Amino acid sequence: MKDGNAKPIPAGDIYRHMWLTSSVAKAVGVDLGAARAEGTLGPAEYSRMLTNCRNAGCDKSCVLWLSQQNGTSNSVPEFCVNGALLKQLKR
Repeated sequence: MKDGNAKPIPAGDIYRHMWLTSSVAKAVGVDLGAARAEGTLGPAEYSRMLTNCRNAGCDKSCVLWLSQQNGTSNSVPEFCVNGALLKQLKR
């Protein structure tokens, strides 16, 4: 039975997660802007990426991972909820 008084956990700040998503993509060699422009990444998929990131709760791990990158990484961090899509876009 669901608790009718339970409140949903708020998603993270949209601008922070836009930056995180874009930064991780760039760090692994994916240009999200180019992918969107060429139609490889549709608006709904991009929106889903941001929503996934906002709800994942791994932003501190993400920031730490980003701080350890010295250019383009060959692999997407294992904890990334958008990892499969980023790997697909990387081709």
